[in-house]
Amino acid sequence: MKISSSLSTNGSAFYSPNVVSKRVRCCSSQVPRFISKGCKLVGCGSALPNLQVSNHDLAKIVDTSDEWIFSRTGIRNRRILSGKESMTSLAVEASKKALQMAEVEPDDVDLILLCSSTPDDLLGGASMVQEKLGCKGNPPAFDIRAACSGFVIGLVSASFHIRGGGFKNVLVIGADCISRYLDWTDKRTCVLFGDGAGAILVQACDSKEDGIYGFDLHTDGNGNRLHPTPISSIAMLK
Repeated sequence: MKISSSLSTNGSAFYSPNVVSKRVRCCSSQVPRFISKGCKLVGCGSALPNLQVSNHDLAKIVDTSDEWIFSRTGIRNRRILSGKESMTSLAVEASKKALQMAEVEPDDVDLILLCSSTPDDLLGGASMVQEKLGCKGNPPAFDIRAACSGFVIGLVSASFHIRGGGFKNVLVIGADCISRYLDWTDKRTCVLFGDGAGAILVQACDSKEDGIYGFDLHTDGNGNRLHPTPISSIAMLK
């Protein structure tokens, strides 16, 4: 395969419009490597609970106001789980919309990545989503638990599985229902969070159509001291 000696750059990605291969910088601590397959986003969807909670509603529970919350967060309303709604039902609804936009059937999904820190089951929720979507081919499905970074890590993981694992259609879901674990007497935190789900379908494509040029991921474990959330504290809230 001929490799061009002149490469143009776009952010952290390196590519040449004259050859098939791309050189993608996967991480600043790794040596870039050549790949021949790309991936692109072909569908997206979202889902929200029915119950809407405004800042005025919260002012009836804790010592706060619409002005205090909005001036500090830009938030006026949030959606909260109610009735028979669950994180799984939101994830399934968002996934169906993403598949519909992409014009891909559930049976054609090769991998499901559920990015969530609040699954309905302690052992994970990806398999529950797979079952409710009706994926008869039983594609692998697993959870990614990385809090706020989860969806980004899910997207990068999808690109790895497509470029290196031979997968064609990877469903990436970001879903959380943090309202179930909030302390509703603490105005510093209860005003910040809501519940919801979003999903995208990442699909294999020719490298010339690649929609993910590159990425740079790092983890600083020292930051855990700033926001520790032990399981015991969550159990007490529930």
